[in-house]
Amino acid sequence: MSLRCMFVVSTVESKLIFYRTFPTVEKRWNKENPNFSSHKLPNDQELLYPLLNELGILNPTVFQHTRDSCQKNLQAPLFWVPYESNSQLFWPVVVIECQHNRLLCGVPYLDQQLHPFGNQQSMSVGRSCDVVIVLELLSKLVHIVQLPLSKMNDQLNKTIQQWLPFGRPNGQQQLELLNKPATTQKSMWLRSKPKIEVQVKEEVRMVASSRSVKAEVYGTVYFILEQDVDCSHSIRLELGFSKLPGIPSALFHPSVIVHWEKTNCTINIQQLLEKTFPLCHYNFTLEVPPIQPILKIRMEELGKVSIFIQLHISATTRNTLNRLEIRLPMPTGNRIARILAAVSPGLVSIVKDGSLLLWNLSPLSSSSNSKLKEDMTLSVDIVMERLDASLANAQALITFTSASSMSGAHLSLLQPTEFKLVSTSELKSSSYRVLNQDATDFV
Repeated sequence: MSLRCMFVVSTVESKLIFYRTFPTVEKRWNKENPNFSSHKLPNDQELLYPLLNELGILNPTVFQHTRDSCQKNLQAPLFWVPYESNSQLFWPVVVIECQHNRLLCGVPYLDQQLHPFGNQQSMSVGRSCDVVIVLELLSKLVHIVQLPLSKMNDQLNKTIQQWLPFGRPNGQQQLELLNKPATTQKSMWLRSKPKIEVQVKEEVRMVASSRSVKAEVYGTVYFILEQDVDCSHSIRLELGFSKLPGIPSALFHPSVIVHWEKTNCTINIQQLLEKTFPLCHYNFTLEVPPIQPILKIRMEELGKVSIFIQLHISATTRNTLNRLEIRLPMPTGNRIARILAAVSPGLVSIVKDGSLLLWNLSPLSSSSNSKLKEDMTLSVDIVMERLDASLANAQALITFTSASSMSGAHLSLLQPTEFKLVSTSELKSSSYRVLNQDATDFV
């Protein structure tokens, strides 16, 4: 069993936060697979968008035959990802989902060949048990991937250097040691109180057209107790929503007893059967969305298309945004050839072979002195390589993250305990659809 490459992806930021290749393994793979030696394994950002697209994180509502067809042979957690340069060639990756919206990925050493009919990948794996071994190996690194970013990178580099220097573990005994958390500073951790970590994660789901705007917030409160801590007694918490006028619709974990009073509720956790679980799910309707968008698409002669996008961003949201991207996927039958002119702040680009127009405002929002204004406008003229009437029904997808929540959800301990409560919150958007206001009919 060998690994050609190992990397960690942050799905919130859509970027690689760790990347490591094993040159010795890669040279051996190229030597034993001469038909594929001219197609090197994608590196850094080149592998990111094809992978996120294959996993359905990007363009989840757009049907793609190579990804969503019922004829596809699903082999999760092993995925075959097409090269951007040649959609008939694929590279394999084993993916494990971790906490903090991170994916731990490993590219295993597998023999492969193309199916003689069409572009479906046909695995010719003489050592299919290698995939199981890679999955077991990656699972033993999950506890490291869930550390804070700086500690994660340091611990992964040390672990690889000590136990996986050439892309393969140094024996079964060493493989078992990977499953043990790092022992450095253990005595110092034991002197402090064990902690309860509470994570509040919210996302906005919105559909905006010329006729109406519907926006809802869906949130989850995660309860995380340190794995090596025993808790034999009940825990009482108070959950409040400081930004809401009333009680949201909420569904709690079956192990808790809940009592509501106005917008606060008392939570009594009787018995901890799990140390990591979703404490509750809640949702509520937004009267005013944090970002109010307008999308207009006008098709002209000779394949020219003019696109206008305007974002009205509330002051509270502008001050807390740390990522903001607007994607305009091209419906089937449409493909962008080039950009004629673009007037906008941020970066405008064509990605995925002309099937997606990307407007990236993250550099403006993540800077220490945010340059985002109340109204941000994009006006771009493009030339289409292929143009179809379905472009009138295109939908813009807005993805953003924020350091604060829309509900003001917060928790506190109601009784003195040996635990220390640590809370974090974030706002993200995974389904924020904006319909073309010039279109007369929407599907």
